[in-house]
Amino acid sequence: MDYIANAGQTYMPFKDNIHVDFLPYEKPAKPEPLLPELELRPDYIEKGFALPSQKQHFLPGVTSEMMDWFWANMEKCYYLWAPGSHKRFSWVKSPAEYGMDQSVHMISETTEKGLPVFGGNGVEIHRLSLEDFFPFTTSLKHVICEGVFNDLGEMIDSTIHMWEDTKGGCVHITATVQNTKASMPPSFIIDMLKENPDAKIVPNFATDHEDYEASQWPVFLPKLYDLWKNHPDPSQNVQCCLEVEKAADGRYHYIRENGPVTIK
Repeated sequence: MDYIANAGQTYMPFKDNIHVDFLPYEKPAKPEPLLPELELRPDYIEKGFALPSQKQHFLPGVTSEMMDWFWANMEKCYYLWAPGSHKRFSWVKSPAEYGMDQSVHMISETTEKGLPVFGGNGVEIHRLSLEDFFPFTTSLKHVICEGVFNDLGEMIDSTIHMWEDTKGGCVHITATVQNTKASMPPSFIIDMLKENPDAKIVPNFATDHEDYEASQWPVFLPKLYDLWKNHPDPSQNVQCCLEVEKAADGRYHYIRENGPVTIK
């Protein structure tokens, strides 16, 4: 597959780009008081979904509006989100062309200098419909749900981010949900095990990677958002609102459509 480095230049091949230092960082503070723990809905538990990880952060100086913008404009800042760790980014289906719910991006990253790149040449990350894939009984005000599928179309796992404004910044939760009934792993895991049958597959949530990412939002996002906030072209500066509300049936949905960009 041809690669278009639409998030800036990066080293190729990706799997060789592992000898890069990470930035020193401090783990983000937690919300005070802590937010209530997330709970899976009974129907998702019955389907075989599990919740192995949920982490809480306080992001000083970051607003919900900035976070909404980030997820629609990741090509501008993916390498700033975890410097040294994130190796590639490209849109497979961009939010400008397909809307947020249908967008897909491809990434590769490593969780520690010198470790093999997780995802090899690329992992496809799909944005997921909240009505179909949001598994929790409660939510913060803003949400994005992303997932990885195997070649049979089964969702393997999803990462759910949620956030809302508070005094001095915003609170944030990142949670991982796994499908314990999936019949096979995703293709990138199969490829990694073909190359090295003894490879240890360590998920991001079992490392400090999510804390590293969260620590960098307050560093770059307010500055970057301020640079772009008045840019007039919506195809280059995609706007979206990821605020959600709960329907009578207990399912969440976005209060806005967040469809493809149209220019009149």
